[in-house]
Amino acid sequence: MKENLKMAGYIAIFIALAIGSILLIALFIKGGIWISERIYPWLAIITGIALFITIFCLLPTAIFKRSRGFAGAGLLIASYVFGVTLWVSAFLLTYTIWGGVALIVGLFLMGIGIVPIAMLATAFVKQWSIFGQLILLLVMTFETRLFGYYLISNHEEYKTRQLTTG
Repeated sequence: MKENLKMAGYIAIFIALAIGSILLIALFIKGGIWISERIYPWLAIITGIALFITIFCLLPTAIFKRSRGFAGAGLLIASYVFGVTLWVSAFLLTYTIWGGVALIVGLFLMGIGIVPIAMLATAFVKQWSIFGQLILLLVMTFETRLFGYYLISNHEEYKTRQLTTG
């Protein structure tokens, strides 16, 4: 009898924890959607500004050896702006097109799964312009980051040569 009551208690605790976990995940997703809807318009503006600065300030600055470190650091910052915009956009697209289940799957894939799921969702509903925007943001994120790291390492080598040659 005691063992049956103990087992029933364990089952009740398990059910309560499962329901609590589901409610917590639902609140997290609803809160994430609410925040994403509010910040996305601002992120789009900030991304436009970052793109303008990247093209017209940072890339020309990268031509000169002395300023490559500055340009590289600026490109790294811009890459994170592009990446956050990509992620928030993919988060909203995944939820809008495929719903909460796809969003949960994407979040459980280390959070990064949101981007490929959003790409799949836009491809399945044949929203090619949005699909292209996601691809463009993805390329911008990684190319500016790689080029930023390259410029910083190039600048470090330049500074090292300057110190050793006097």
